[in-house]
Amino acid sequence: MNEYDVEKPMLRRIEPNFHLKVSLSIIYYMGTWPPQGKYRSLYIICTICSFTFMLGIFLLTEIANIILSLNDLGRLVAGATLLMTNCTHAYKIIIILHRQKRIRNLLNIIKNDIFAQNDINYGYTVTRYTWQGIFHHIAYQSFGTVAVLCWGFTPIADLIAGRSRRLPMEGWYPYNVTVSPAFEITSLHQAVAIFVACFHNVAMDTLVTGLITVACCQLSILSQTIASIKNYQEEKQINIVKNANDFFDKQQILYDVPYETLKKCVIHSNIIFSFIKEIQNIFGTMILLQFFVNCIIICLIAFNISQMRVYIPAILFGMLMYMCCMTYQIFIYCWHGNELQLHNMYVSKAAYCNDWWNASNRFKYALQIVIIRAQQPLTLYAGKVFTLSLNTFVNVNIHTNELDILSF
Repeated sequence: MNEYDVEKPMLRRIEPNFHLKVSLSIIYYMGTWPPQGKYRSLYIICTICSFTFMLGIFLLTEIANIILSLNDLGRLVAGATLLMTNCTHAYKIIIILHRQKRIRNLLNIIKNDIFAQNDINYGYTVTRYTWQGIFHHIAYQSFGTVAVLCWGFTPIADLIAGRSRRLPMEGWYPYNVTVSPAFEITSLHQAVAIFVACFHNVAMDTLVTGLITVACCQLSILSQTIASIKNYQEEKQINIVKNANDFFDKQQILYDVPYETLKKCVIHSNIIFSFIKEIQNIFGTMILLQFFVNCIIICLIAFNISQMRVYIPAILFGMLMYMCCMTYQIFIYCWHGNELQLHNMYVSKAAYCNDWWNASNRFKYALQIVIIRAQQPLTLYAGKVFTLSLNTFVNVNIHTNELDILSF
């Protein structure tokens, strides 16, 4: 089987791993990817000021609103939803900043020769996975953007309908937010803050899933390389020492090309496994917290909708889109984790597609080791509590829907 000979659909060529560049660019301009060098300290100071103004004020007003709304179930649920979202956002920022060096090491591995050398020979594969990463980013960002726009449109919808003034988000402020210009300034602050938070949150999530996409791409390339190994030997000229006087005599020996190619594949696979293990160690707890919070948020949104007496289209549609965004956030992690397991299985299957029956004995022994290694599950975990797979996604949604039904 030769993957190169298969006719493939046309894809627009794109810079390899461009989806990671998009996520990193957003994170950088949002203030959570400090550059190396003399401007690092200045950048960190700007980051602290920016997120104190955006996220810090939000968290304080939401905590105060929760405390003052203990007797109002509707406001309590609405406030808890936003508070948990922003707390998770803050935790992600801490992870990115604290473990930036380790994340940079992962990015350096991607640029290393063992990963980058395949960009020419396997251009279609790299392009396909890059577009796949961009698709998930766009889909995820679309859900979040629509939800944010609906929330931001709330004051305008109230003005058109002649209702009393209301901020886009629940929160307590130590001043009267229903009079001008306090209402306009506070509404603008909330609109800008949630818009920035949306883009930043999506970028951090797609950075993690983008790294998993790179691992899947490399496993696919590894499978194609193993499957395309042909049984042939070539004569390679080497120099050997003839006597103690260091006179050289040129001789011809047979060079076992399949075995040497398989050795490179083993090195490639070891780096991929180490790459995936580091992703698990860096982001495992973050993913677990995201899962836990999202499940609660979905239930709270469903409960909040069930308690609405007047259905305002902008608010209702915003809640539904926010629920879709939370669900998709769980889905992309589970889908990428499931893809990783499948691609690992493809490696063992690819081993049967080359000319192993005519190869040397040492090639067969080495190939057996590759097959046994690939049969071990390559699994990502959310905080070592449960696996990231489509089965997990289905089970989470089943239990979440059961809680939603009980809330109604």
